[in-house]
Amino acid sequence: MTDAIPGPPAGTPAEPAEPAEAAAAAPVAPAVEQTSLAAPPPAPRGLNYAVDIVFCVDVTGSMTPILDQVKANALRFYGNVQSNLTAKGKTIDELRVRVVAFRDIVADGDAALQESPFFELPAEAAGFSDFVNGLVAEGGGDAPESGLEALALAMTSPWTTRGDRRRQVIVVWTDQPAHALDASVLPPTLTGRVPADFSALTDMWEDPQGPLGSSSKRLILFAPDGPGWSDISGVWENVVHHPSKAGGGLSDVDYGTIIDSIGNSV
Repeated sequence: MTDAIPGPPAGTPAEPAEPAEAAAAAPVAPAVEQTSLAAPPPAPRGLNYAVDIVFCVDVTGSMTPILDQVKANALRFYGNVQSNLTAKGKTIDELRVRVVAFRDIVADGDAALQESPFFELPAEAAGFSDFVNGLVAEGGGDAPESGLEALALAMTSPWTTRGDRRRQVIVVWTDQPAHALDASVLPPTLTGRVPADFSALTDMWEDPQGPLGSSSKRLILFAPDGPGWSDISGVWENVVHHPSKAGGGLSDVDYGTIIDSIGNSV
């Protein structure tokens, strides 16, 4: 299913339009891929282009195979992304990455969410690799998991203000549906950082005055069709959804597909 990206609400000053080009990412499961991304052209000569990427990674036991892929490629991530962008005729001047790892707040308490700072690549590639390699696939209890809480933390990241043009990319990897947001189970450290319900989370994503730029935000979901993720891909703008098999551990997603999806979103 392909949905056009709606423009800003009436009365809201529009950001400069960016011509759409097809986002070509191969589906990773039999289900139909859902996409509503519009990729911009390369920044005009003389303009600086900054990209921030936040990975929301399910680190429960079934995610071991894809987590191992990410760990194995962390030090090569910058070069892989740059090569993919070069092949697409795109150039970026600044690339930063950060990680929000999640399990299940109900089952795992304070261990359910782990956040890294932003790492500027390639200078801080070792720090990025060290954080990813420190993640352990365990816990989570029964499905579903606390993916929406992780997404909220990603959305309120300290995004860069540098560059003439910016892109804010969030990538979610999970093989489970998401718990409904419930303020009563949040640890005190997350009070005020996570919206009380899905409607408020949607408002945060779509608010032109919110933490994400109307034309710079991108969300890539490697997630099953199910509660939370299908609600997002069916309603939110600037989203690509690669449906996966629930409980399958994303075993059919290879690292190249992840890199290519990021390249298409920039």
